[in-house]
This record gives sequence, structure tokens and C-alpha cells, in this order.
Amino acid sequence: MTETKWKEIKQQLRDNFEIEDEYEEDFNPGVSEALEFTGPQGKMKVRFVVKPRMLDKKTEYSNRAGSNVKVEYVYSEDEFVSYLEAFTWSDASNDWQKIESEALF
Repeated sequence: MTETKWKEIKQQLRDNFEIEDEYEEDFNPGVSEALEFTGPQGKMKVRFVVKPRMLDKKTEYSNRAGSNVKVEYVYSEDEFVSYLEAFTWSDASNDWQKIESEALF
């Protein structure tokens, strides 16, 4: 997902639905831009996430019983990945439920 495509989607959402909330979220690492609106499936949220590309995952552990496992992630400083996530609001769990991409087609 490119930023240009995200801007097109955001404009289509503004044209076709009433936007209830628009905000940014900070992740460690990364940042996202989110829109909440009332759509065909009720209350929905679309989030565009940009974060550094993960280069390596290092796991440190000991073979001793009861020892801790430490996971260290190595991220690129100049390469980024971006993707789109869609959610619906679930009154039963009082939380956002992610819509899997297979369910969209």
C-alpha cells in the first residue's frame, strides 16, 4: 500500500461516509493514521500503518531450566513497509475486530 493510494482511499471514505474520528497512533516502532466511520457493516475503522522493515530477529536463551528468553528485533533505518488494516466494532467484546483480507473479496 502506497501513501498515494491511502490518500485516495481516505478521500473516498470522506465522500461516501460520515467520519466520526481521525487520529494518529504511535507504535514501537512505527506510526499509523486511523479513520473511524459508520460503514455498511456498522462502526468501522481503517488504519494505514508505516513502520521500519524488520531485518533480523535475534533470540538469546540459555539451556538452563527457568532461564529467560530475550528477543531482539533489528529494524532498517531507511527502508519502510506500509499496509492497510480494516476493523469492525464488536459490541459483544466491546473491542475492534480485525477484518481479514480474504473476507473482503
